[in-house]
Amino acid sequence: MFSLKIDKEIHLRNIHPDDAEALFNLMERNRSRLRPWVDPSSLPETTKDTRLFTINCLFSYYGNPFGSSELDKYYAELESYFPPAHRPLDLEIWFHDELAGIIMMSRLEDSSTALEFGYWITEEHEGKGIVTRCVSALMDYAINEMDIQRFVIGCAVNNQRSRAIPERLGYRLHVTQPNKEVVGEFIYDRAIYGIRSTAWREQSKTNQG
Repeated sequence: MFSLKIDKEIHLRNIHPDDAEALFNLMERNRSRLRPWVDPSSLPETTKDTRLFTINCLFSYYGNPFGSSELDKYYAELESYFPPAHRPLDLEIWFHDELAGIIMMSRLEDSSTALEFGYWITEEHEGKGIVTRCVSALMDYAINEMDIQRFVIGCAVNNQRSRAIPERLGYRLHVTQPNKEVVGEFIYDRAIYGIRSTAWREQSKTNQG
């Protein structure tokens, strides 16, 4: 299982079936504001679908869940499971031991040394720097433990709160792609931000100094 303490207030851990009910309730409370920005596959609409979603997230972390005694009890609940070619790491954000959102990171399909982030946070926890702190800590983790050399964050041009994260962390806006951000029935222009690991390291040293 993956677990990472960000600071005294925040820690991250795998999305887990034991948290399915809490996650569904969180999504329900925030569904209307998340729906335009978060892919429907990541916002299941029933408690059952949310549980299946959490099981799939957990299986993706392990890569090959078959034969794992820890996961056998969950496999029976799935009709089928096909391991993704590029396994994402889907994590719960816990703030003062309260589930506050989700953050995901995955390698790009065309580069095993590049990593992309996705995230959402509940309305009541916006404006506290939670996602910024999580992305920052995960970047350090990915450089040290995964040999990542480049980071990418893509989001809708008009999603200002999501864009604020890479801008705050020193990412550069590389390109704006017309009609490339498709979220269910919503279609937006997509802003692509990026930063290299070397630039992030230098920036961190400067900020610490």
